[in-house]
Amino acid sequence: MRAGRLNEIVEIWRSNVTVNEFGERDEEDIYVCKTRAAVRNTSGGRTEPNNEIFYSYSYEFILRSYIPVVDTDRIKWQGKFYLINSLQKRREMNDILIYATKVNE
Repeated sequence: MRAGRLNEIVEIWRSNVTVNEFGERDEEDIYVCKTRAAVRNTSGGRTEPNNEIFYSYSYEFILRSYIPVVDTDRIKWQGKFYLINSLQKRREMNDILIYATKVNE
């Protein structure tokens, strides 16, 4: 792995869902860690479904292999959250390859 290309700071956030005695779901975001990553824009575009403008952006994040990330986590980069679509642990490269899309707010 080339450590010089990990030049962006990203944060890993995990959702913790609890259910109380009444069946009410409470979702809480938990900060997991901050790490360095290589970030690349893979695609992006603008569509107008139902007369609503929607911007879809896909990014590729490369993290070190020891980062505790799972496919249900979210990535925070430059103040915006990204939802993980796929996560691959590549043993030959000793890293984690993540494809994520931007969460529209």
